[in-house]
Amino acid sequence: MPKDKGLHPTASTQEPIKRVFSVDDDIHEIQHDIQYLEGLQDGLKYAVANKKAGGNHTPSSPTPPIRPSSLKHRQSSLSISEDNDRIVIHDGDRNLVLGDEEDQSSVGSVESYTLRDRQDAINETHPFGIRIWKPALYKKHRSVQRAAAEDIHETKYKQIPWKVSVSNFIWSCVIGIPLFGFLSLCSMLVCVLGLFTTSAREYATVLFKIGRYLLCPFGRVVLLMNDQQYLQEDQNEGISVEQFYGWVTSYSNRLFFHRSQTSPSSYGSINNEHQRRLFGRGKWSLGRLAFYLVFYVLVQPLIFILAGLTWLIVFTIPMSNIMWNLMYHCRRHPLALDIKQLSHTPSDVEDKAVLLCTFRCAGLHYYKYTVDGTNVIVMNLVAVVIFTIIEFYMLQPILQISESTIFLMCLVSIIPLAFYIGQAVASISAQTSMGLGAVINAFFSTIVEVFLYCIALQQKKGLLVEGSMIGSILGAVLLLPGLSMCGGALNRKTQRYNPASAGVSSTMLIFSMMVMFVPTMIYQIYGGYIMECVGSSNSKKERCYFHQPPLKFNQLYIHVIKPMSIFCAVILFFAYIMGLWFTLRTHAAMIWQIPERQVSTNVNQSTDIQDEDEAGGGHDAPNWSRKKSTCILLGATLLYAVIAEILVDCVDNVLKQFPSLNPKFLGLTVFALVPNTTEFLNAISFAIHGNVALSMEIGSAYALQVCLLQIPALVVFSLLYTMNFIPSDINIRTQMFSLVFPRWDLMACMLSVFLFTYLYAEGKSNYFKGSILILLYFVVTLGFFFQGAIDDSDWSD
Repeated sequence: MPKDKGLHPTASTQEPIKRVFSVDDDIHEIQHDIQYLEGLQDGLKYAVANKKAGGNHTPSSPTPPIRPSSLKHRQSSLSISEDNDRIVIHDGDRNLVLGDEEDQSSVGSVESYTLRDRQDAINETHPFGIRIWKPALYKKHRSVQRAAAEDIHETKYKQIPWKVSVSNFIWSCVIGIPLFGFLSLCSMLVCVLGLFTTSAREYATVLFKIGRYLLCPFGRVVLLMNDQQYLQEDQNEGISVEQFYGWVTSYSNRLFFHRSQTSPSSYGSINNEHQRRLFGRGKWSLGRLAFYLVFYVLVQPLIFILAGLTWLIVFTIPMSNIMWNLMYHCRRHPLALDIKQLSHTPSDVEDKAVLLCTFRCAGLHYYKYTVDGTNVIVMNLVAVVIFTIIEFYMLQPILQISESTIFLMCLVSIIPLAFYIGQAVASISAQTSMGLGAVINAFFSTIVEVFLYCIALQQKKGLLVEGSMIGSILGAVLLLPGLSMCGGALNRKTQRYNPASAGVSSTMLIFSMMVMFVPTMIYQIYGGYIMECVGSSNSKKERCYFHQPPLKFNQLYIHVIKPMSIFCAVILFFAYIMGLWFTLRTHAAMIWQIPERQVSTNVNQSTDIQDEDEAGGGHDAPNWSRKKSTCILLGATLLYAVIAEILVDCVDNVLKQFPSLNPKFLGLTVFALVPNTTEFLNAISFAIHGNVALSMEIGSAYALQVCLLQIPALVVFSLLYTMNFIPSDINIRTQMFSLVFPRWDLMACMLSVFLFTYLYAEGKSNYFKGSILILLYFVVTLGFFFQGAIDDSDWSD
């Protein structure tokens, strides 16, 4: 394999594009890169020729372009288009803009950027102090969303696979049969309450049909019978049976997309534009009164509970949607509903519209389902948050629930809250000025964890806080980049990146480590040591040990350590402000000075052949508006504060049940890693998609947040909290955060940071380097476990 591979175009006077290949690359990866570069060079040649040809003709005599302004290379996903005298080269998520340098450097000559542009720019330039976020902040038409709508609005007569048939059979046995029996009893109750009148029998038949449908809804259609009196109201409900069967019996499956051309909803979706009806329509009768009494008291609560449970299971979302839609139509027009078995040819279906049709009760692809850009699994975990709060404050005193169980539920509850806080902060940052976004990120990303640690300090759990700080740094510089490198190796043997992209972060990371441990080094040098000698009374030989006494309120602490800790905390915070000023003001990129532009869903006039996910320009609209993001941010922060207080209250019980578990080790592992689950998932996702440099930047950015924001905040809080205490009654190690760490903490953090920056500076990522970082993390963590064992035991014998 040659070391250098030159790629020469067939007709070009420019120097060839070169790419260095080595044994770090697989052969198929090299071939893919060669094809990409060849396509890039050919595309540039045609685009430049087209630009020159377009600039030479006059408006009075238009000249056709040499080549269409949008093209795709036959062996690559490259597409090239012209936009405002600029040549834009698209390749997946990568965009290269060519044009006049003066235009690119001038803010006034470029229009405002969309939300997608701003998020892409944040993720490409990763400015200091701005949250990097992987999930899209803009609306995306995901394939799983379309599949979810199609699962309950089928448009093709299907042969059900055996796996789907098994899940459908389980549904019928476990849920369908009991539900059918319950609804049958409810239909009898309607007849009794309605005194067996004609209307009562009609409404009772509706419940019986619904029960029989939910027993086995697969391959059956829910129909809406047309009523001349309500044609205007029902015009958007479903689709005609003739049209439905026209698509069912055809080879194509385009009904869902046919409706989406005029409306983003599917044919059976709920339309909220018409009149709200809670008690049906038509004349009131005794049967109607009995039906809605039974419906609202018995039927709807049970169905909603089942719909909620099937939604929480995630994989059974189709049945959740079926039951939710079915209850909606029962409230509006129960007597107009009819249910038929789906067949190849329509029969007795005139003047009816199709509302629902499904062939499956579950699907494995639903783990990717999103609601307003939020994954459904994360969304469902909010239920754990609510249940944990209710369990601790209401159920625990009555049922005597184990605090260890509540502790585990608190850890799970932190994950969705951290996600919502991160999503809201990233959304606000992308929709506002970068300065405001940096302030919001600094405050809300810090306050939630600082609040947790402040509660721990008030309860004399300083070792827990100390371990959490050290564990957060080690996880950010060892475990997170290590997992990211290994994750990136799943798709490519070696990932290359520009080591200069570390920029300000790497420099500030080393600086913050040095400043943070200055009080520790002063105490280690000038704090003094105690020598203890142990030996038998009959022997002249004694074994002596040196150890450093615990930090106390002595002259060294009052006149040296305390002022130095305050000064270092101020310097760390000032370094954060200086970093923001450097990256967002004096050396800001052009995009940070331009307001975000909202784009409607029909402004996309590009002639490129786009994927369905990209069509329509819907990506520019935010998932969460600024108002919604602010409300979610405040609500999630409040819930996080409640969960943090419960979590700290349950720590003592966990330590009692596991005596060998040291508080510092608990903070080093559980308290340091669980709140950062979102950061880990974002980093690994970036690495798997080929951007390992951004994954490592996420790690260094979080480590900087700990060093430059959380640690100064804890130093200030501990001083204010103990201000009115009697000095002799204060245990500095358990009640304060003094910036004085043990020697093992100092060595572990310094060596880990230097190894991280060294590997980052090489500009290459592979599983070997990632494995080294992960192994070092485990070694250092085991060292902390033995550190706790040494501190708690007597090793003199």
